[in-house]
Amino acid sequence: MTKLLKSSHSDYDRNAIRMILEDQFDQFPKVNRSLCSGTRILLKPNFVAPDTPKNASTTHPGFYLALAELLLDRGCKVTIGESPAFGTTSLCVRKHGVLDECKRLGIPLITFSKTETYEHEHEHKAFQEMTIAAELQDFDVRINLPKLKVHQQMVFTAATKNLYGCITGFRKAYRHFVCENNPALFADMVRKNAEQAKFDLHIADGIEALHVKGPRGGKPYPLGEILMSDSHLALDWYFCQRIGLLPEKAPLFVNCGQAMFDELHALTKHLTEATDFEVAPNFQLSEESPIQFSAKHVVKSLTKRAIRQIKGQNTG
Repeated sequence: MTKLLKSSHSDYDRNAIRMILEDQFDQFPKVNRSLCSGTRILLKPNFVAPDTPKNASTTHPGFYLALAELLLDRGCKVTIGESPAFGTTSLCVRKHGVLDECKRLGIPLITFSKTETYEHEHEHKAFQEMTIAAELQDFDVRINLPKLKVHQQMVFTAATKNLYGCITGFRKAYRHFVCENNPALFADMVRKNAEQAKFDLHIADGIEALHVKGPRGGKPYPLGEILMSDSHLALDWYFCQRIGLLPEKAPLFVNCGQAMFDELHALTKHLTEATDFEVAPNFQLSEESPIQFSAKHVVKSLTKRAIRQIKGQNTG
């Protein structure tokens, strides 16, 4: 049975976060039983680019390391993997100031680079055959660790959009380039990608969210929540309402249909209809920008990505 849990918490104290996560895991017995000695676990944070934790554009190191330590103490084999828009996973972790700690704990850091092809029944030719990181197949359990943020092109990003980081390298920019600036078309592809990634659990860092501008360059917002769900769409549906969005109008959901709307409402109403629920006060959405990147933007993006990858190889 699909579940969505919320815990209130206001800082990145690892011990406190760990206790919250342990309590939440008890509500997901199937996944909880699998978090045992020898289990190969992938943690997929949001590392959009190398950035300091204070800017709230990435999953906070106190958040992902609290979970990593919990899992390591259970005897699990933990890896942190991502395909940042710029740079490498190692470079992002270095920017967080915890690269040496990850090495000491024996946590491998991987940047997705291998691809696996899958078919997608879609009217748009560019999206009929797609790829996803082949490295996902190397793990027994996959845990998605999104950062709750606004987004210039998709209005918001949470669990579903974070799994777009399971697309390797330049292919992310290419899919922006060929989407014909159609948010609904792009969202269909993003949802299919998340489905194909097959993550077991989604744990969102909403202790400090990002508002005003996103996915980078905005301002931290003290949302004070940790969300856990086995449904990326349910988590995102709740977050929309938390920040004052009508989910049905958001690009991610606009083509989902009434049956899906009803299902997601039923899955989240225990939180959104609770007496203590409120829309986050003074939370500001980002100005919108086109989804489709220009050819100039793609070339510039690829050049910056290559430079940052070289730096990451030389320093990581």
